Amino acid sequence: MLGVIVILGFAIRFSVWVYPMYGAQGLIIFDTGAYPIFGLSYIQALTSMNLSALARINVGVPPLGMLLTGLTTQAFGQHIGPIQASLIPPITASALTAIPAYMIAKKIHPKHSLIPSIIVAMDPFLIQFSATYLDSIGTLFALTSVAFAINHSDRRSFILAVLFASLAALSKLTFAVFIAVYGILLVLLRQMSLKRGAVYILVPAASLFLSPWAWTPTTLQEGVTGNIQFNNLPLSPLLGPFAIGIPQSLPWYILSYFGLGQVFWNTLPFISPLILLFMIVYRFFKRELYLPLMPSIATSAMILTIFLLPRNYWTYSWAGGAVQGILSRQFYPYYFYPTGPFIAVLAGILLSGRHDNSVKSRLLSYPIFMAALVSPMAVIMNLGLPYWDFIFTIIYNLTAGQFILEGIIATLITTAMLVVLLLVTEKLYRSITAEFMEPRKQQTAGQ
Repeated sequence: MLGVIVILGFAIRFSVWVYPMYGAQGLIIFDTGAYPIFGLSYIQALTSMNLSALARINVGVPPLGMLLTGLTTQAFGQHIGPIQASLIPPITASALTAIPAYMIAKKIHPKHSLIPSIIVAMDPFLIQFSATYLDSIGTLFALTSVAFAINHSDRRSFILAVLFASLAALSKLTFAVFIAVYGILLVLLRQMSLKRGAVYILVPAASLFLSPWAWTPTTLQEGVTGNIQFNNLPLSPLLGPFAIGIPQSLPWYILSYFGLGQVFWNTLPFISPLILLFMIVYRFFKRELYLPLMPSIATSAMILTIFLLPRNYWTYSWAGGAVQGILSRQFYPYYFYPTGPFIAVLAGILLSGRHDNSVKSRLLSYPIFMAALVSPMAVIMNLGLPYWDFIFTIIYNLTAGQFILEGIIATLITTAMLVVLLLVTEKLYRSITAEFMEPRKQQTAGQ
């Protein structure tokens, strides 16, 4: 049955983006002009052993996604077109992600373990942004690494977890950040020893030096400089609004980084977080709400990775890195793609029933609950109202240094949204702790 799900997921993605390309006219897609060229250039430079040329291809970006793209573009480009051929690796990776989703769910709670695979295969947002050249490939490797890291006490599983973590890091720098956050959480929560946690983080980090641009001082400096230009403010969603002089935008940007940043024109709804929300509400009212520990660590790590990325999404920075005093969010919706399969795993496990090893930490539960709680608004916006965010942007621009009614109203609305979100999140968190404290009280009373 899992094979059928994978094949179906691939067939849908193939028909949307390769042939007959149903999504080409109506859905947004990114980078189709660049990555086929990058990929072919990689293969040509490797074939001719021109290392200096290899080092200058897409400086600052890890090589694996471009290498895979180049192989399929060279092999199939003359038959189906270079753009269509270049999309085969990411859509294949997106379809194959159903496999590690199944592996994790089966290890935690075998009942309904195919549900996460079905969600991954059928989520419209994941289908659309399977066409992103790096994120879907990196997500496949990252989720597979997590599937093996669950059994990290087994030496073979740990080696495979590190291997796939390295492949994820070599796909996109975002996943190097994820591996670091995930490894730190595993160590802090005593789910992995300090020694193994260090290996799990440092080996993928060291693998980045397999990037050709890291081999020469000139291109290494260019890569570091280029990444710093767009990643130069830690805690961007918290500090960015103050940096651009519009502090009243803080609530809206927190909401954006937790999930509303996926909203964009011609973007299909992201249903994985919405399904997770339905399951959370269902379990809450049944007084059976829990979050399985190991999958929750991974999911929180991925959500926090997107939230903590120090990118200048909150201001224009294309021209020499100059910070301008306007509010213009630069979110690309596909940056949220990696969270989908992780969230789908949680939704499937929650459907299966209660599990004793639950999260009892705000650090883990808050990101999960907040990402789920903003999903209804994000779905509504993507279905027909993507202009909401830009209306707020216009309002904030008008209120820079001015106390006008529109600015006050916008600030009150977004602040109220964030406060309600935090209150509901805390209620859900306390529900988890209350549910798991009750059996202990009964056990103590019995003794």
